[in-house]
Amino acid sequence: MLADAWLKVVGAFTPDDMKLLKAQGCASGLFDFLEAFEELFLAWRRTEQSINKAVLTDVRDRLDELRAALREG
Repeated sequence: MLADAWLKVVGAFTPDDMKLLKAQGCASGLFDFLEAFEELFLAWRRTEQSINKAVLTDVRDRLDELRAALREG
């Protein structure tokens, strides 16, 4: 199931990873990565016939959590 792959990718990073990478000067690239990932996810969502709403919520929540970690770190 492709939805599992989306969850794995977004789950590969932790908020602490985001903070560490930001401290190493990678914040701009990380924001770009998260934005591009979300665009890909949304494009897939538009083509998927049956989407588990829990997956949508989980991916969006995780992206929000990672962005928040970048902003605060």
